[in-house]
Amino acid sequence: MEDGASQPGTPAVEILRPELPTGDSHENHIFNTNPVLSLADIFRHITAKAAGIDINHSDPDTLPDGWLQASSSIFKADVDNKYLEPFEYSGHKISVLNLVYALLTYGLQPNILALELLKKTLKSRSVRELMRAYFRMNGKPMNDQDLQLQLKINHTWEDVVDGLFEVVAFRHEMRIWARRYFAGLLVPMVAAKGTPSSNGTATGNRTQAALRELCLKRDGHMTVIGRVWNRFWPKDVVPPPRTELWDYGALKACHIIPQGSPESLNLRELLINFSGDSFIVDMINHTSNALMLTTQFHSSFRRFEWSIEAKLVDESKNDNDNWIYVFRKFNPYLPRALDQHADGEEVFFGGKDGNIPSPNPELLNVYTALAKVANASGAAEAIDLILRDEEEIRERGLTGRTWGKVGQNYLVRQLERLPTE
Repeated sequence: MEDGASQPGTPAVEILRPELPTGDSHENHIFNTNPVLSLADIFRHITAKAAGIDINHSDPDTLPDGWLQASSSIFKADVDNKYLEPFEYSGHKISVLNLVYALLTYGLQPNILALELLKKTLKSRSVRELMRAYFRMNGKPMNDQDLQLQLKINHTWEDVVDGLFEVVAFRHEMRIWARRYFAGLLVPMVAAKGTPSSNGTATGNRTQAALRELCLKRDGHMTVIGRVWNRFWPKDVVPPPRTELWDYGALKACHIIPQGSPESLNLRELLINFSGDSFIVDMINHTSNALMLTTQFHSSFRRFEWSIEAKLVDESKNDNDNWIYVFRKFNPYLPRALDQHADGEEVFFGGKDGNIPSPNPELLNVYTALAKVANASGAAEAIDLILRDEEEIRERGLTGRTWGKVGQNYLVRQLERLPTE
């Protein structure tokens, strides 16, 4: 711990309060026209300025223009940056600044994430002194959740960026924090590309079979996405007209949030931080966490190439009948049947059996938010390359050639492997 560092668990409000002016003075109200910002927006401004990102382009509820044309470079920032070098994972470079900015832009609870990052960086006395020099509190917050800051009138965001990134501890903590969410959240979500698994047990087989049958009844023996009819439909079920179908195939029930999430303590913690709700990992084997898909559709879904987003029709209500589902496209080259859906097109679940729960809107929105983070930061492309390298290891074994590609990251993930295959 750095000399003079704060004690673990000390609220950020108490760390910053000494010598940090509040926004109550008459003089400050008159002359300081800088906006009062949440912690998430403070870090978004810092990372945007350092990475050369146009902070005005991002609305957390919409996709920025040009998403499909340049998803991995939408922020127009190089991986190599003068303020903060990327971290390496299995031989691939990941932009820290892009990833932090994306997490705080598209995360469902950005202030929880920003507070976690702030507390990491405030372990450094130099960072604490700079934060007090650059910002003042808005009012007199009683706890970290109420903390809002305002840039002082004698400083600019360029001053903030230059000063903070000069501190080794600030760069180190931000890199460690970003790498944790990449390796502990995004990579496992993509790597869990098997079907909801039985893991070879009789109970698991029965659970998977029951989930599949329920989802088939709910969606009328077809995929809502891609409109693929179940090739092995029961003879007492009448298929729709061919004009309403786009393909035929073998269907399976696939989890939205991977089945192994509750057992992986690190993934569980990061998912809760990202979503702000523990129920996300407490309802895994349920139709509300399942989609009927083909193997090809599921592989594309797990790679964050598309998702389904739920939107409230009336934001004053939050009941099951007040949601609509829309298709979100994050890759311009999807399987043919999927590609027939337009981005933003409404899709419908539960048309055949309204008694079986449709996919939970909050689960879908967690996955959609993760897809936005992965695509906007360039992480999705990097993860795809990393997993291709790991596939080579599975096929060829650990050789001098393959070891140099993935090294210890692959082996560590095997020890913590999600039970989905």
